[in-house]
Amino acid sequence: MSAKSAPQTKDKEKVELSLVYELETNDNSPEGVKRVYAEALEQIKLADELGFRAAWFTEHHFLDRFSFSSAPEVFFGYLAAQTKQIRLGHSIVLLPFQINHPIRVAERVAVLDIISNGRVEFGGGRAISEGELSAFNVDPDVTRPQWLESLKMLPKMWTEEVFSWESELITIPERQILPKPVQKPHPPMSVACTQPSSIEIAADNGLGVLGFGIGQGQSDEYVRTYRERIKNAKPVGSFVNNRFAIFMSAMCAETDAEAIALRGPDFSTYNEAVRQLFTPWVDGKSPASYQWFMDYWKENYKMVRETKMEDIVAAGGAVIGSPETCLNVLNYLADAGVDEVLLFMQSYTTPHDAIMRSLRLLAEEVMPKLKETNRN
Repeated sequence: MSAKSAPQTKDKEKVELSLVYELETNDNSPEGVKRVYAEALEQIKLADELGFRAAWFTEHHFLDRFSFSSAPEVFFGYLAAQTKQIRLGHSIVLLPFQINHPIRVAERVAVLDIISNGRVEFGGGRAISEGELSAFNVDPDVTRPQWLESLKMLPKMWTEEVFSWESELITIPERQILPKPVQKPHPPMSVACTQPSSIEIAADNGLGVLGFGIGQGQSDEYVRTYRERIKNAKPVGSFVNNRFAIFMSAMCAETDAEAIALRGPDFSTYNEAVRQLFTPWVDGKSPASYQWFMDYWKENYKMVRETKMEDIVAAGGAVIGSPETCLNVLNYLADAGVDEVLLFMQSYTTPHDAIMRSLRLLAEEVMPKLKETNRN
């Protein structure tokens, strides 16, 4: 295998489509969970053939039905062997030290990059649920500094022959962190962003954005802020990854009505599941660095409950509809400056065959008509 350079975003590129997974199902039996993994594999193999950019997987723990993706790095190894071109993205690795020690993160990402021949996209975050953090005995107030420190350490681990680190948060004695990634100088790095402050941190540190909870209505403002601030970035890595991606619930069918019938119920189920996930902080006291998003999400949750699915789609809050409708939403995001749309289709009861049809419709009738991303 020859060394590969980490891909760089050009000034003139079409907005790109990727898939994102949390591996959700109402059937939490061993057979049901196994089926979700098998169906995700089929979907990603098809997406690989059709030219989708990446398959992104979250890392979650203890969230019955909401996510069975507790060890995406293991599944990625299998996906690497079953696919050829599609990139494999972490969205995201949880970076508090007690959940994932930075050395282990660096090692796992490097091995995956080797076996996939340089197809890894790294995304890091700090976790956003009380249940996950408390189970690992993580103080919510330390998640942001640990997240930032991991992001600074990882590119050094991937590029320096001998690595050491000493700070108030962590001490790592001089060691060789092995192996090194195939992509040179290292895989592209992005971070989960759910609020303006995290988008600013991403830009200031030369990191890509994985936007969660950022709807079409906020995309213009957030992208403008990001593009302006990243001009003065002091990158934590060896290069600036000037790339803005956004999470959107999706389903493409022959008609708007069919797509809404297929995906609408799970859109609502997902909204209620996230409400339960955030209950300890939404109904109680939220840590200071999470307060903005909890307040924002509470208002958004109410709006979603009170709005018809047809109106959410009409407002561009989801990529759900006919090829024409999906294209309109995606091209609006391209005009806003979004580089990549993370299409969230697999959840709860959304039929596997409908997702497979959706992938084909998007590839055949939508992708060829996508606009270039407005990077001004």
